[in-house]
Amino acid sequence: MTAIDQRLAVRVVGIVRGREVDAGAALSLDRDALVLDWDGAASWRLDLDGIEGIGAGVSSLTVYLRDHDVLELTGGEGLRPFALAVMDRVCLMPELTRGLKALGAPRYGTRGGVSALQSAHDLWFAPLLAARKAVHGVSDPQRQATLMDGAALTAAITEAAARLAVSLAPDNAAEQRAVEAAIEDEAASLFAALDALQVAGESVRTGEMDTRFADWRRWVTTVRAVFAAADEAWGGIAEIVGES
Repeated sequence: MTAIDQRLAVRVVGIVRGREVDAGAALSLDRDALVLDWDGAASWRLDLDGIEGIGAGVSSLTVYLRDHDVLELTGGEGLRPFALAVMDRVCLMPELTRGLKALGAPRYGTRGGVSALQSAHDLWFAPLLAARKAVHGVSDPQRQATLMDGAALTAAITEAAARLAVSLAPDNAAEQRAVEAAIEDEAASLFAALDALQVAGESVRTGEMDTRFADWRRWVTTVRAVFAAADEAWGGIAEIVGES
């Protein structure tokens, strides 16, 4: 039986919405809530979206809620794997490419081969798609932020722009520089989003446990912004490719 399936006997001490609690309960994890079943009282459902962070000891669990509410749970050794189960549920990486127009555009291939536009499209989006693949199935927020690092992605996107410029003007160094500068101009919003991603990632990697989930949610927002900015930039870059 996994931690998700278990009902764990715990002692709960803390404050929620101004109500002090010090009582025994049965702890379980629902699809979208942490559930506390009390003897002789209505159950509490603590929405996972309202949990700011979680900390676990060998036989203890601290749940950090919004508005600085905190619950301290003590019980058996099952609390540590339970905490991991909560993190798996809360920090599941969402779909990042749904709704993006350029990334999901029709293929640009031509009969008998791949067009220059298709090659440029694949080169442009390759760093983001590689990062998305790397975080697939990873639920540890710190690991996710490391695998989708803003500084590393900035370097990869910059390199992609340089490679695009070389492919478009292979025999003219001056034209390569001009093309690369034009591509980077089109991607100005993307580079700004990557800077924000780096800051948000640092908060996830170095922040305290009481805000880990909240920091992760803000980081996911910046990740979405990066993908959207790359998608938007492609329109102008495709025109540069077509003109070259």
